[in-house]
Amino acid sequence: RASAESRQRVAAEMKRRSCCSGGLPIQLRDRVFEPAEAAQTMPFVEAKLRRAFSKLARILANQSFAFADTSMAYLCQRRVDEAMTAIDFSTDQQRALQARHEELESVAKQVEQRLAGVRRCIAALRSAIPGSSLGFGGGGLPRF
Repeated sequence: RASAESRQRVAAEMKRRSCCSGGLPIQLRDRVFEPAEAAQTMPFVEAKLRRAFSKLARILANQSFAFADTSMAYLCQRRVDEAMTAIDFSTDQQRALQARHEELESVAKQVEQRLAGVRRCIAALRSAIPGSSLGFGGGGLPRF
C-alpha cells in the first residue's frame, strides 16, 4: 500500500513538473516591452524573481537532503561482516600474532605438564596411604 501511494505521489510530481512553466507572469504577457516603463515594472519583476529563486533554493535543498539521506542509508546498510572480511593483517602483524600464539601454546603445555605432575603426586600419596580417607571427608587430599 505504501508503494502505491509513493507511486501516485511521484506521478503527480512528474505531471506537475512537466506542465508548462507559464513563461511571463499574466500581468506582463500582453504588454510590449517599453524601456521607459522599465523602472515601474522592475519591483514587480524583482519580486517574481525572488520568489522563483526562493522556490528553486527550497527544491535544491530538498534534493540535496534526499541525496545525503539516501547516501547515508546506503552506507549504513552495508553488512558489517563484509567490511570485516575485507580487513586483513599485514605481514608484521601476522608474525606478531603467530609469535604470541606460540608463546601462549608453550605456557599452556607447561601448565598441563605441571597439572599432570600434581595428579601423579596425588595418586602416589593415595596409594601410599591405603587406609586413610583421602579426599572423602575430613582432612584428606583433594580429588581431581
